[in-house]
Amino acid sequence: MKKETRRCITELVLGFLVTAAVTAMILFWQYETYQENLASRARLLLAENPAEEVFQILKEDGDLNTEEVQDILGDYGYEHVRDSLEGQRFLRNCGWTAGGAVALYLGYAAVVFYEKHRHKKEMEEQSKKAADGIARIREGDYRQDLMDWYEEEESEDRILDELDSLGNYVEMMEAQAQQEKQETKTLVTDISHQLKTPVAALNSCFEVLKNEDLTKDERREFEGRLEEQMQSLGQLVEALVNISRMETGMIELKLTEGRIFDVILEAVNRVWVKAQKKEIEIEMEAEDKLEDLILPLDSKWLCEALVNLLDNAVKYSPPGTTVTIRAARMASFLRIEIQDQGIGIARENYHKVFQRFYRGDEKEVQKEEGSGVGLYLARKIIEGHHGTISLDGKKMKKEKGSVFVVQIPYR
Repeated sequence: MKKETRRCITELVLGFLVTAAVTAMILFWQYETYQENLASRARLLLAENPAEEVFQILKEDGDLNTEEVQDILGDYGYEHVRDSLEGQRFLRNCGWTAGGAVALYLGYAAVVFYEKHRHKKEMEEQSKKAADGIARIREGDYRQDLMDWYEEEESEDRILDELDSLGNYVEMMEAQAQQEKQETKTLVTDISHQLKTPVAALNSCFEVLKNEDLTKDERREFEGRLEEQMQSLGQLVEALVNISRMETGMIELKLTEGRIFDVILEAVNRVWVKAQKKEIEIEMEAEDKLEDLILPLDSKWLCEALVNLLDNAVKYSPPGTTVTIRAARMASFLRIEIQDQGIGIARENYHKVFQRFYRGDEKEVQKEEGSGVGLYLARKIIEGHHGTISLDGKKMKKEKGSVFVVQIPYR
């Protein structure tokens, strides 16, 4: 049995019970009144002094029981209810009461059936509109004017709201899919462009090495260049793979409780040899409590981000300078500064350095090996830690070099 039908039957049964109970109470009250009137007439028939008896009746004193009343009235020929005017009036009132109750219940039942029919029609209309709306969404019409579907805001169903939300969600998903498709095309184009230069250099070296007339020194020189290009290509491929895996969601950062000091120390150790070759000092300024600070982090990838920042600092700084790491606990986050004394960054390029494959036009930048993916990858990793990475423009105005600021929240 359908829920609506059960509900309708329940309403009809409850209505019948209430009507029957009220009708029974009215009939009982009418019967009591009838019996009281009969008792009063019986007492008058027996009274020697009718005037005195009327006075006693008005005082409601000394009523007779039902059997006595019937015996007295029977002696005078009033054996049935219809034999007296009072009985006829009682029967007539009972008939009107019962008829009114039946009419009232039938009216109530009619209203219940009408409401059931009206609600069914509304549901059918709503279902039809919802089906039409879903069909239009399937055809690509995600923006529909659903306000006309409401009639004076009487509908309490959420189906149209949900349909509107579904249309917006599908539209958002389609836009996101288009964006991801475009980003994938851009990524493939950028990777192809980045690979062209080292691959072309390798081809040139191979072509030259095929020449049998090369001297040993010349061959050794081109073999050295070939080795350098192979190393550069390997680094580029590794960076490109990390970026593509990060952007396609293949790399998922797994944040667990860990000591940030260990991560910073590991990053410094990985660039220490390169810094030593250029006679660059790496100094660290941190408060004592930093060694015990626990953060939610992915130690592997956060270390990779810090290595990229330190590697850039060493790469673009002249020999004999210093790279300084500062770490301090703020109210709700850890602030890490990496400051170098290198070539610096032009203010108009502050927002560009974190873009994928961006490299500055300065000759100092162009002469160094690089693909422009380190800072971009660092930004993606820091954002995966719910943090931020930026440049401290105020310090960079006053001092030579660059100052990168990483902020990572902690609980």
